[in-house]
Amino acid sequence: MRHIERLPEPEILVKKHQEWQRKFDEQRQAHPGCRPDSSKYGHKKIREMLDACSYHKCFYCESRLKGELKGIDHFVEVSLAPELAFKWENLYLSCSNCNDKIPHNVIPVEQVLDPCRSSDEEIQANITFEDECICSCPGSEIGLRTIQKFRLNSDSLDLKRGKKLREIMKVALDIKDEMIKSGRQHFNEDEKKVLLSFMQPDQPYSLMSKVFLRKRFPDLFE
Repeated sequence: MRHIERLPEPEILVKKHQEWQRKFDEQRQAHPGCRPDSSKYGHKKIREMLDACSYHKCFYCESRLKGELKGIDHFVEVSLAPELAFKWENLYLSCSNCNDKIPHNVIPVEQVLDPCRSSDEEIQANITFEDECICSCPGSEIGLRTIQKFRLNSDSLDLKRGKKLREIMKVALDIKDEMIKSGRQHFNEDEKKVLLSFMQPDQPYSLMSKVFLRKRFPDLFE
């Protein structure tokens, strides 16, 4: 998870928000348990803007979603706050793993990190990694709850993150080989840029990559 700077509300939502909400409210009066129309809050223009916000990544786990199954998640669940069904600030791009989150009555959203409101510093103070395995920082209850709610420690995510780490290590070992050949003990600036690029916010699993690189190659940050 990384902090996400939300872009301006899509024009389609500015124009249609009130109309869509009114129709949903009318439906709920007749059928209290109904869901909002996903073709509306999942409109192409809304998805495109959410994609742009997160660089085509899941807001929660940072999985790359280009060509992958993805959905629009209501951060505050519709059953809890139906008035937020079409609210721009409540729509989050999510992979299928994280969209199948633990419900509010088990873990309320007030007890977890919010990628659109929590800063990178706050996120990194509560969540870390041991290789590809996500874990909470010592003593962090909010880190534990965040991992639980969005199932950030699922087997499928461990496999994807492990694949990314192997990619990083291959690049790092190739660079180390070049350093040995040229008799150098330190990375040059170009080599640093290549490795540090893995922790850029537009890269998948950038927080894990940052934690990994700091542990394995602390001289990158000198």
